[in-house]
Amino acid sequence: MRRNEHVGARVLAVTGLLGGTAYLGWRLAASMQGAPAWLALPFFVVEVFGFIGAVLLVWALWPMPLGRLPDDRRRYGDPVDAVVRIAAQPLHELRATLLSLRSVEGVGDVIVVDHDGRPEVASMALEFQAVYAATDPDDRSGLRVMIAAVRSAEFLLLDAGDVPATDIVRCLSVDLADLNVAVVQGLGVSLSDDSPEHGPDRRHELLFERSALNPALGRRGVAVWLGSGSLVRTAALRDVTLGASAAVEAHWAATSALHGAGWRITAPCDIPVVAHRSLRTAEEVYRDRVHRVRGARQMLFGEHGALRITSHTAAQRAAALAWAVRPLSSVRRVAFLALLCGALLAGEVPFHATLVTMTILWVPYFVYVSLSLALLSGWTLRPGDRARWSLHNIGATFNSGVDPDDVPERAPIVNLPASQYGASLVVATVVLSVVLVLRGMSDRLTHTMGTLPQPSLLAMVAVSLWLLVLSLDQLRVLGRRSHRRRATRIGAALSASLGERAVSLLDITSFGAGVMSHAGFEVGEAVILEAAVPTRTGVTTVCIPTVVRNVSVLPLGEYRLGVEFHALDDATANALAEYCVIEPVWEQMGLMPGTSITESRPLVPVGAWSGGDLSASAGRMAMRVISLLALAGAMASVLPARAEASAQTQRWTGAVVVDGAVSSGIVLTAVCGDGADERRLTALSDDIGRFSIDLADGPCRGYVSAPAGAVLTAAATMSHVDVSTAAGSAATTGGPGLLVAEVLSTSVANEEPVRSSLSLVLLALIAMIAGSLLVGFRRPKNVAIA
Repeated sequence: MRRNEHVGARVLAVTGLLGGTAYLGWRLAASMQGAPAWLALPFFVVEVFGFIGAVLLVWALWPMPLGRLPDDRRRYGDPVDAVVRIAAQPLHELRATLLSLRSVEGVGDVIVVDHDGRPEVASMALEFQAVYAATDPDDRSGLRVMIAAVRSAEFLLLDAGDVPATDIVRCLSVDLADLNVAVVQGLGVSLSDDSPEHGPDRRHELLFERSALNPALGRRGVAVWLGSGSLVRTAALRDVTLGASAAVEAHWAATSALHGAGWRITAPCDIPVVAHRSLRTAEEVYRDRVHRVRGARQMLFGEHGALRITSHTAAQRAAALAWAVRPLSSVRRVAFLALLCGALLAGEVPFHATLVTMTILWVPYFVYVSLSLALLSGWTLRPGDRARWSLHNIGATFNSGVDPDDVPERAPIVNLPASQYGASLVVATVVLSVVLVLRGMSDRLTHTMGTLPQPSLLAMVAVSLWLLVLSLDQLRVLGRRSHRRRATRIGAALSASLGERAVSLLDITSFGAGVMSHAGFEVGEAVILEAAVPTRTGVTTVCIPTVVRNVSVLPLGEYRLGVEFHALDDATANALAEYCVIEPVWEQMGLMPGTSITESRPLVPVGAWSGGDLSASAGRMAMRVISLLALAGAMASVLPARAEASAQTQRWTGAVVVDGAVSSGIVLTAVCGDGADERRLTALSDDIGRFSIDLADGPCRGYVSAPAGAVLTAAATMSHVDVSTAAGSAATTGGPGLLVAEVLSTSVANEEPVRSSLSLVLLALIAMIAGSLLVGFRRPKNVAIA
């Protein structure tokens, strides 16, 4: 980001936060009068926590991004040990990491730390001449074994499946020249865009933390140790107490311990130095997100937590709070959803505001803060991303009381494509949909719920639709979504033979390949695939036993086959790892000789597959039906009732309070029109102080007459007349008493066009959502799988 762009983002952030301060001040002072306490106070607390989260993120992203010159990436010290940690990753991912380390500059010994103690992992470590170390069952992060096995002053930490840049050590070792730096966390990217970690727009969920938030914190020396892709000072790690929790929790807890011990953690962001593996199964993603919630709580409330009485500095405490904003945001989102549903069912509003007030105070706060965070983060935290994250991590947040590694895997209540988040998001979506249906039925048919003012109803329905759209988008029931595979397909144009027939390889992975043939094969048929796989180290002739898993006929009569590999020898496995994993990553990172990031080997996009789980399809259909019912309820609530509005007479209603007590017998007068057309309408407040006057056409003014023996000295609002009986001069305007409200009928009537316009906007939004849901009922076509 250019300097002037960052300065502009800062100006927007300050403006938005000042607007938010004014908005919250007005909310506390003037907006909650007349709203039920059970709704108004919790809603205000939710808004305050949202504002605090925005302040923390703005503070974290405030430093100016600074890159380093290429000359600064010099070699530092002796070769370092490289530690490759493997837990449940498949062996082909470990092979790719070990192969890539052969080309990394400045790496000495390689140590494979195995959490599960698998013999096949030990055999592969022996194949690559690496040191094998199995962890204790209690040391789930492997950090204790690393300290014991590492012999160099610094070590490079990688997870199996990650592919480092060839100059990762040279780039990260610069910061270790500062003897107060314990960890240099390298910038990591995820080049695959087809995994459960990617949203419906194919953006990785952790892009903001990796590319913007942590580098910004690193410029203050208070970054978070993420684990893989980091260069660690061994002495610093031996200086703190390491826990036995899972890797994510252990690294975040070690961050708090290192900060408390006076160490600094940096995170340079000039170039990416590691390509992270994408989690391929929904269960992996779910466990990872639960560990992140637990780790965030540990950073705040653990033994070295930022909110405990420790030796942390103010910057370290603020950094821990900023880092925990997103992992813990689901708590605030669930509270907001509960209050919104309660308000719709009870027919109450959490606060009272006019359109002018919200336009002046809330809109600048909401728009400027969202836009400034997007700009400060280099557009990695786009407007709406915080809400999306908090919605689809509801399950991970509220299941984080128990370690997910100790809980057996269970099928969710409704099997949906987003099952890694459990049934929590499904339940929240169903509850919101049911509330919208009940609200619509009450507004049009039963009239059993409390009556909401039309502007307030439109606003709450709009917010409900926004949450519903985000939830359905995360559940992937809006339109058609892509099927996920075990590995990303790499585009190929290689000649091969399948059995005795000549074929063409269209795409290939470490598991299988997509083949085009002029002759058909039977599904389940075992054949031999022979091909020459070119890599930067040479051309390898492979002979792979395969099984045909899918056959489809193309429009021109060719056959599209999906074949699965079996029994790969070491040479073939190495060639496939280079061709399918390492080289595409290096090409996209601009590290392959003779290539550029604009002409890299294509990653083939994945189409939908109709052979998926039938229960998942049934779950999607059920969610679409429920959502369409919710849209029908919302439509019933927001339809403009022009006929009813034109038939009703404008009315002035309210209550009279004299010196803090309700009083009856107060005369109220409405003067409508001017001159010869002036009409006076009077009413007397009842025994509980209430009054009601039907107004005539045209502008009207409201007056209240002084009670016997009293003088009016205090004005009032239109619906709440406060009267003082203290002696003093009456503030009159030539009318029958004290003027308390002006232009009554006009102010009410002018709201009708605004309401109708808002209703039309919401109806258009409802139509768009319904269209996307209906498109999702279409069944996808068959494609070959690899």
